[in-house]
Amino acid sequence: MTNFLFFSLAKHQSIYFQRLLSETDLDGKVVVPAQMPWPRPWQLPAIISRIDWAHVIEEKCQERRVKNKYQGGLYRLLLRLELAWMALRAQALLKREQPKTLVMWNGSHRYCQLLLALKPAECGTFFFENGLLPDTTTLDAKGVNFRNSVPRDRAFYERYAEADATDGQAEVVLIPRKPRNSDLASIELPASYIFVPFQDDRDTQVRLFSPWVGNMRELFALGERLAAETGMTVVFKEHPSSREVYPDLHQRAHERLLFANGNATQQLIEQSQFVITLNSTVGLESLLLGKPVLTLGQAFFNIPGVVMHADSAEALLAAAKSFPNWPLDERVKRNFLRYLAHDYCIKGGWQNADKAQLQRVAQRMLNKD
Repeated sequence: MTNFLFFSLAKHQSIYFQRLLSETDLDGKVVVPAQMPWPRPWQLPAIISRIDWAHVIEEKCQERRVKNKYQGGLYRLLLRLELAWMALRAQALLKREQPKTLVMWNGSHRYCQLLLALKPAECGTFFFENGLLPDTTTLDAKGVNFRNSVPRDRAFYERYAEADATDGQAEVVLIPRKPRNSDLASIELPASYIFVPFQDDRDTQVRLFSPWVGNMRELFALGERLAAETGMTVVFKEHPSSREVYPDLHQRAHERLLFANGNATQQLIEQSQFVITLNSTVGLESLLLGKPVLTLGQAFFNIPGVVMHADSAEALLAAAKSFPNWPLDERVKRNFLRYLAHDYCIKGGWQNADKAQLQRVAQRMLNKD
């Protein structure tokens, strides 16, 4: 029996997981797909009903559509065969290792979904992801992003114990994301504007948790409509790591519809009236910097009093027109951020983890084991 079975899909994950095992009291094993046991075909009837094949296939095909890759009948047939093969290997792995806890990154990859569908009910889970706050790591027994375990009930934060008055009030400095194109000039920002940061169309935050805004072109069109119907100026910034390019959108820009790809995100947040996001970490960063936030997608921080939320174009326009008379609650927002900082996020990023960060992660896992 294995205490912690770490399932890794990338080299950086394997390195970090192995450090957790080598430098803390955690006991377990790191496994990559190539190390999974060979399948036992006769077990297919026993596992076939435990997996939502249509869902897993559709998610992968949706990912390929975003990338403009073929996902027709032949691909779906080959994908189904691959999934059946990997499901058998996943079942063999679980039977061989008998893990008490299954550990993985994010959990949305199709191989992760197979393992989660096939694991015994008594087998626990942990999911890693980049930290929600600057210089933190996410570790959640339930899931990440919209699937995480952060309480969504406003009353929870109304009851949350107030920390020291100076707690969390230190100057916030965001960590810039390295852009794909570093040779971008900044623009002179207008005196008054709404900031709308783009996200990566390929990311699960957009593909899985944005039910009515399917991509950044649709988000831009909403910004166009917002500028036309309210007279407000809308400033966009493309996601620094996105592979997508938008020359057609740049051609539609004008004095009240601008791109500021060369400006620092922190500057764009701080000088804006408010921020509109689907569900990105820029929304959280905006809360940290004291800016009102309007979300359009499924975000775990869609909590009354913390942010405004719109689930249609009409609701978006109505919210924008009613600004600044939004029903936000500073105390609820403050306690939400304090909960993230003190109870949810683990201090220290996994990318440059020191011994103390590894120990904090291990303690969280051992306490919930």
